Amino acid sequence: MLNCYLKYLCIELHHKENRINIDFIANLMDYLAIKIKFGNLIAMLEKPKSTKSINQAANIEDIRLLIPVFLLKKLQVHPLTSSLYPVSLGKHSESAYQINKKSSDHHSLLYCQSTTGILDYNNRTRKVKSGDLVIIPANTSFEFSTVKNKSGKIYWLNFKGDLANNFTERLLMKMDDGLAHVGNVDEVIQDFDNLLALGQRGYTATNVIHAVHVLQQTLSFLALQLRLTDFNNSSKFDIDAVERLMRNNLHQELSLDTLAHYSKLSKFHFSKKFKELTDTSPIQHFINMKIQRACFELDNSAQTIKDISEGLGYNDPYYFSRLFKKSVGMSPKQYRDSGHQ
Repeated sequence: MLNCYLKYLCIELHHKENRINIDFIANLMDYLAIKIKFGNLIAMLEKPKSTKSINQAANIEDIRLLIPVFLLKKLQVHPLTSSLYPVSLGKHSESAYQINKKSSDHHSLLYCQSTTGILDYNNRTRKVKSGDLVIIPANTSFEFSTVKNKSGKIYWLNFKGDLANNFTERLLMKMDDGLAHVGNVDEVIQDFDNLLALGQRGYTATNVIHAVHVLQQTLSFLALQLRLTDFNNSSKFDIDAVERLMRNNLHQELSLDTLAHYSKLSKFHFSKKFKELTDTSPIQHFINMKIQRACFELDNSAQTIKDISEGLGYNDPYYFSRLFKKSVGMSPKQYRDSGHQ
């Protein structure tokens, strides 16, 4: 009966999109909140002695949030939300779940935490497994269905905005036609749960703005994960080990030859792989580390600029000062003095 009522509400929301009122949305959100509490109550009655079972029951509840039309109109023009905002989102945990999206003006994201499914997109049929990410750009169609008799959890999200277009383009660069494996990442799962909590917190301006920036954080983190995963799958290059070597040798110079030899690569391949991960050359990255250390010493010690310069491997304090100003935008003395203003 409850499921039928939810379907009725969602159908009404779809057909009355242009004349929806706040009372209807309030009823929908109240229903979702009641459904969660009702599920918790059933779990408590059935297994009162098992705290683990109660928590699991609370965590696997299905949720679907549709951002009301009146709020979408505000999100489209508000300076803090207009570039990126959610249209609808949810999570599903039952064994039978299907999405059949026709061409629309929003981007779609699926994150499979613990389920297996089939993706039909761009005339290709592929298996989606636990830890996989799916990104479908706007104005394209796709179908997704979970494998029968295999329950699990999947998060889904539809989003829009100019920044959404940029994020989608960047994410797709590191994916195989909209599909990639990022693994089960706690930060991503927590972000999705925080987004879904919007339905319980209410649609106040502060809550919605916070949710929008959680969405931006999620997409940024996924882009980083995709980049690292792609690099690790194609190379044994250990960027962490190289950065440790740099940090341990801030007191002296490190040549490109030394860094490349340490990584057992030619200078050309070492520089190419390093820049792919950091967007900077190895030597510039090393200089940035030194300048960052210099800022720390200027803020937290009484060492002279000459001593700091020598401690970072620069025997000429004037050269160090020019390097510092080029990076920070002010001289070491100006930087130190600015901390007391």
